[in-house]
Amino acid sequence: MIIINPREVAADILTEINEAAAYNNATLRRYLHQNGAMPRQDRAFVTECVNGTLRNLLYIDYIINLFSKTKTKKMKPFILSVIRLCVYQIIFMDRVPDSAACSEAVKLVKKRGLAPLSGFVNGVLRNISRNKDNISLPENGTPEYISVKYSYPLWLIKMWLAKYDYNTVIDLCREGNRAPDVCLAVNELKTSPDRLKTELINLGVKVSEGKYTENSLHIKGFSDLSETEAFKNGMFHVQDESSMLAVSILDPNPGDAVLDVCAAPGGKSFLVAEKMNNKGKIVSCDIHPHKIELIKQTAERLGLSIIETRLRDAAQSNPDDFEKYDKVIVDAPCSGFGLIRKKPDIKINKTGNDIDSLTVLQRKILDASAECVKPGGILVYSTCTICKKENEDNIKYFLNKGGFESIDITQYLPDSLKKYADNGQIQLIPGKHETDGFFIAAMRKKGF
Repeated sequence: MIIINPREVAADILTEINEAAAYNNATLRRYLHQNGAMPRQDRAFVTECVNGTLRNLLYIDYIINLFSKTKTKKMKPFILSVIRLCVYQIIFMDRVPDSAACSEAVKLVKKRGLAPLSGFVNGVLRNISRNKDNISLPENGTPEYISVKYSYPLWLIKMWLAKYDYNTVIDLCREGNRAPDVCLAVNELKTSPDRLKTELINLGVKVSEGKYTENSLHIKGFSDLSETEAFKNGMFHVQDESSMLAVSILDPNPGDAVLDVCAAPGGKSFLVAEKMNNKGKIVSCDIHPHKIELIKQTAERLGLSIIETRLRDAAQSNPDDFEKYDKVIVDAPCSGFGLIRKKPDIKINKTGNDIDSLTVLQRKILDASAECVKPGGILVYSTCTICKKENEDNIKYFLNKGGFESIDITQYLPDSLKKYADNGQIQLIPGKHETDGFFIAAMRKKGF
């Protein structure tokens, strides 16, 4: 029998993520697949430890540096990963005794041929365990406090504080450190939310109805949706409600010609097709061939025949598409700060320089996409981030060019969200709206 140490797997994942700036979701999936013989509870343990450590990485490193003479920047990568994982267990996982976490960490270090460092690891971890209830933080009420307490880079906290009040930023960060529900967009061409809800409950899945959209369900307690008959029969795809709202604001109708310029993984195109009753035309574009193939596969699973995929650089003008589309949606590449609860590695891999380069790209995409909208047609711009430069400032730049005007989006929003809409725009914030951090703006092309 193959015995797989889940702590070793978790440490290897963390090491790769931090050394290679790898994506945590992709790296985690790959390691879990490679170690498929692990029992379900061990797989769950690895997932929680990796994601939990990443969500709280800055706080964990702060604690380590308080109690270790050798600072985190000078530790060997694997040693650092082991210590981080153990500190996460000590601070955040009550069901794991501190003594067990420490002893397993020491065993793992020895197993990997690092026995001379086992005493150091043991000493640091035991010291942290003894003093975990007396950790001194920066003064409450300061950006530094939020940064350490909730494990967000200080520059990002200061950026958010320039727009939002202190408590809003705390709520945003706190919610970003919680694992979200999985949200399903129900394919109403094949089933209804009530029927799908019943089917999933019968499988032991915890299901609740969406907060803002009638065709959404939130689920907990199920690890592999792809194995369900409902998935195989195309009754749903995974999509956050915030993203679904962008499609509601686009307001596609049967017979429309719709362009989705940054479509992958295709969620908005699928929902548009469903709202159009699979009648009309949708062109779903992406710059990566393998993502185009994924869109095709999912569209087939969902039974959507009006989606045409196209390999395309959204930042480049395309004269063949000049004023051909009734509706165009631009879900632009962005910094992703609204997705931290799903992708905690964003906190450690993104910088302010990323924002500046992304803004340039986003404006090129907006300009190129605008050419494709018919006079009187609608352009919806969205991002999964919380950043004024990428959102409000981009829309201001675009509208100042004079070819488009903002439209009233409140008619497409549930009553609970109407008050947050302003000048054809809305910024959804984790902690306030219980969604991903998501920005949406809708504009009409002049000249009809």
